[in-house]
Amino acid sequence: MKLQAPIKGCLQQGTNDSLRSFAARALGSAMETSLLPEANSASTSAGSASQLQQTRNMGYAYARKTADKDYIASEHMHAFGNTQLTDYIIKTVPKFVKMAVTGPAQSSVLYQEATIYTTPESLVPLMVFLRDHTNTQFKCLLDVTAVDFPERAARFEVVYHLLSPRWNNRIRVKVCVDEVTAVPTICKVFNTANWFERETWDMYGVFFSGHPDLRRILTDYGFTGHPLRKDFPLTGYQEVRYDYGKKRVVLEPLELTQEFRYFDFNSPWETLNR
Repeated sequence: MKLQAPIKGCLQQGTNDSLRSFAARALGSAMETSLLPEANSASTSAGSASQLQQTRNMGYAYARKTADKDYIASEHMHAFGNTQLTDYIIKTVPKFVKMAVTGPAQSSVLYQEATIYTTPESLVPLMVFLRDHTNTQFKCLLDVTAVDFPERAARFEVVYHLLSPRWNNRIRVKVCVDEVTAVPTICKVFNTANWFERETWDMYGVFFSGHPDLRRILTDYGFTGHPLRKDFPLTGYQEVRYDYGKKRVVLEPLELTQEFRYFDFNSPWETLNR
């Protein structure tokens, strides 16, 4: 059924008669009789229940009116995520925000996603706020990773990517720590953080305190070091090969068959006389 009621009528009607008339226009004449209270009803509770039902029916009508018209709210949500989300978070929970950045420096020019810097102590309450607040509702944790900056005192930036399916917004949360500072786990806030934090620990060596099962997930048993650190050698420390004598795969210290040399790409044959 195609609804003919104007959307602005939902926001402008204030009296009971206006509510009944708007719902009747939106839902059709068949619903009008169900919205009218009984003429002989004198009970206050019955009147309150009738008004509540009228308000709900009016909300249902408005939801059905805008169900197939995403363009009504898409522009507003896009503008809020690009320009107002960062300011809103800073004004709402200022004690959880250390610094906020938005624009092409942190994301693409088209989608200027916000980046929030916080401290390890404020990470868990900030994540709870972003997940549960009505105007944020970042229910999906997409990824947890890290970036290594060896020249900094706090060399690791632990990065959390969040998605809000309700508002179609994305946000990035970063925590800067050094090699010995632990980051509190958010497994109790997002269940998907379990394996993400294990991967970050395996690749970068960032320790997550309170994690239920913090162990390596990508490298082999007995692996030494963390491969994605900038100071980790490209050749590694150990090599894996199949031993035909032992009939199994063995892990041995790395032995390069050829030492590192500099190549000048000059052919010795070009110096001979022809």
